[in-house]
Amino acid sequence: MNKAEQIKNQYIKSIYNSIQLELKTMVKQAEQRPYTTKNNYGKYIPLLTMLKTQLGLDNAIQLLTMAGGNKEGILDASSFLK
Repeated sequence: MNKAEQIKNQYIKSIYNSIQLELKTMVKQAEQRPYTTKNNYGKYIPLLTMLKTQLGLDNAIQLLTMAGGNKEGILDASSFLK
């Protein structure tokens, strides 16, 4: 891992540690509802949209995944936001 990747990983971990309770709550709420779209991507679109404006889409994907979100659903949702 190069220096830039190390710095990015530290940045992501720092953000995650700061907002992990909020992220886990959002993911839990999204996952509690019945799936109405494949991999529940429909519930992740608004979460990614909200986080993307401040953190960038790739960072938002990583943070939601770290919070226990459905990775396939998050990636499916992200394809609509690129």
